[in-house]
Amino acid sequence: MSVLGALLLVVLGGCAEDEFTAIGGTTIRVGTPVTKGQSGPFALRIFDSEEDCQKADSISDAEREFCKPFVDRATGTVRLAFQLVVDGSASPMTLRPDAIEVLHDGHNPANADDSRVSIIPHQPSATGNLFVLLIDGSGSMSVVDTDDGKTRMDKLRSALLRKDVVASFFGGEGGARGEVSPLVFRGSGLPEPLGGKWVVSDPTEYIRLMRDELQVGAGYTYLYQAVNYGTMGLAERPEIKTAVQTRGLAPTIIALTDGFNNERNSDTCGDNAPRLQSLLESLQSVRLGKGVQGYQPDVYTVGLGRRAWKSFKVPSGTNVSAGQLCKAWAPQPIDGGVELNGVDNAALAWIAKVGNGDSFVRKDADGLAEAFKAAAQKRYMWFEARYRTDPFHLRRGFDVTIRLSQPYQVEATVPVHPNAWIDGPPGVPGADGWPVAASFRASLVVFMSLMSLLLAWNYLPASFFNMRRALFGILWARR
Repeated sequence: MSVLGALLLVVLGGCAEDEFTAIGGTTIRVGTPVTKGQSGPFALRIFDSEEDCQKADSISDAEREFCKPFVDRATGTVRLAFQLVVDGSASPMTLRPDAIEVLHDGHNPANADDSRVSIIPHQPSATGNLFVLLIDGSGSMSVVDTDDGKTRMDKLRSALLRKDVVASFFGGEGGARGEVSPLVFRGSGLPEPLGGKWVVSDPTEYIRLMRDELQVGAGYTYLYQAVNYGTMGLAERPEIKTAVQTRGLAPTIIALTDGFNNERNSDTCGDNAPRLQSLLESLQSVRLGKGVQGYQPDVYTVGLGRRAWKSFKVPSGTNVSAGQLCKAWAPQPIDGGVELNGVDNAALAWIAKVGNGDSFVRKDADGLAEAFKAAAQKRYMWFEARYRTDPFHLRRGFDVTIRLSQPYQVEATVPVHPNAWIDGPPGVPGADGWPVAASFRASLVVFMSLMSLLLAWNYLPASFFNMRRALFGILWARR
């Protein structure tokens, strides 16, 4: 075997393994992703090749360039695309920053610098939304706040009637069409539709209902019961079934209250702990596909007022203790007691996290409007995970893990194997500051330069030998 052939085998020998796919234009190979922790109908798909991106119906031709895996050893940059799969099909989703974790060989590359990890959404879903508004209509909503002299219901009504909020709910140019299910909960009964309208598709009718029908009632705040009904019982209503199963609308629940869950005069804050745990377990079951088919709503919560707990970090899981929920206020009464401190932002945040939504506490109409618009945000078909690490960590094989927490609780890991001898061409700066793949010509320049060196190495010894023999032959002939 020639020196050229031997060197080519050494340099390129590891690139033909069947279980790995080379990234185009480079010597870096990506293995087959492995999904772990599959929970119910959910799975996580990582795109491991250009061919994988081309086969995905959920990714448009214009976006496929960003779907392909990319590794730049010059800058230590890694880029992988992923999407949520439900019952084997791509599913659009919103993704909270605290619901995803990206790991490089089991470690978070963002530990030193949060800017090193970015999650970029792609392709807004063309599926419309059904926004279920669960509005607190209890007696406390008639309270006049001293800061602006307006009742809480007046502030809420103003927010819901803002043009940009109406546009967020019903969609418009460049957005998927939406519909609204406006429900009010008062006392111990189930939430009731405004004006008897379970589903509203006309913005003009929605405006009329909010202006003329949204009124304060009486009784305590049965917040947990309302959310439980919105995530389970409501799905059985014929109007809701038609909206979700026939018109294909994706449900999103937005629950608003101005206080604490409160069911009777003697309730203490600690009494809400087992009630909240029961609600969270039910909500998680529905999110995992154990309710009505097609009805797996995201749940957002909005508090009107100030936070009762200045700081609260939502614990993992659905187990709730009185100490976690109430701190030292567990034995204190709610009615005329802890409710005077503000809105139960702890319970609202916990409900939103298990419901894959977000939680907001706002004091005025403008703040409420921004919260409603955020809850009506677009859902996306797939995402990019980009991160930077020390380039040294990309000199050998490594694993990338993408992990989604509640409510999905799934993860996938993909192995990446750089070639030990040859680097692909370094990436070039992109418009957003992250490097992008260089053109194939850059790879060709590297390859041709290497081939030239190998050819020269292969033929130079023979050339020197022939030159030496010819030179000695001439000298011998002259003697």
